[in-house]
Amino acid sequence: MRRLFWAAAACAGGVVLSSCGNPDAGTEPLGDEIAEVEDTGLTVVASIDVYTDLVTGIAGDTVEVQPLVDSTAIDPHSYEATPQDRLTVENADIIIANGGGYDSFITLLASAADKDDDVYQLIEGENWHSHESEGSWENEHIWYDLERMSEFVLDFAEHLGEIAPENSDYYAENASAMAAEIEALAERNTALDAEGHSYFATEAVSGSLLDDAGLQNLTPLEFLNAVEHGDDVSPRLYAQALDLAEEIDLLSYNPQTETQQSARIRDAAADAGAVVVEFTETIPDEADGYLDWMEANIDIIESALQEIP
Repeated sequence: MRRLFWAAAACAGGVVLSSCGNPDAGTEPLGDEIAEVEDTGLTVVASIDVYTDLVTGIAGDTVEVQPLVDSTAIDPHSYEATPQDRLTVENADIIIANGGGYDSFITLLASAADKDDDVYQLIEGENWHSHESEGSWENEHIWYDLERMSEFVLDFAEHLGEIAPENSDYYAENASAMAAEIEALAERNTALDAEGHSYFATEAVSGSLLDDAGLQNLTPLEFLNAVEHGDDVSPRLYAQALDLAEEIDLLSYNPQTETQQSARIRDAAADAGAVVVEFTETIPDEADGYLDWMEANIDIIESALQEIP
């Protein structure tokens, strides 16, 4: 099984264009400026649209891409695969899984189709949540970690180039340009310098972006664990969350995983004067691909910081 190991990677400058978020568009590659490219006939299937959009930016029309989840109306954590999904995975040449327990539905489909060797999994293992004994949290929503997505596009371009060597230079050039764009977004986010401000998250999706901007995460690890595992938040944790909602500067809210409890926490935070901001699991319809989406998320954080007293 292909795994992605996080190592330092250099990237060259360049420009990546974006177009409307629909099945025929998204993050676009550089084009045919650097090499003659061939249609490989390969099909790449991913659990969520984030990865297929990035692959389109690397490979352009040389591969066919298809996500299993591409709607903000669907919660990938609780997604149940359909018979059509099973057929899609069976016909795939490359299967991209986030891993860490986030999208087990696609790795299970791959195993059922005897296609484990075709899986490119970003996170090793199936259980990547908090380690309370160590007082740490490892966030499975790694597409909100811009440094890791920069590394992903470079690594996946190399992987794809090994499968389709006739296009390897094209993939490498596109990936370098896209990695540079992602690095630029990461630098802008870090420069927001939100140190001294705190946040609470009803779900961990945006954690990496907010942490890198300098905000202090006051969300209890037990609370995040319960939400990520799909468990009910205990009355004790729920009461603690309502208390914290009155102390924080910013509430990070994921509408895709909304519950009655999370909605009440949102209302309590708003009533207490906290700035409430929404972050989704998958690319929203109004975004022109991953890069545009992440830029918009940074805009949201920047605007929120200006509203904090």
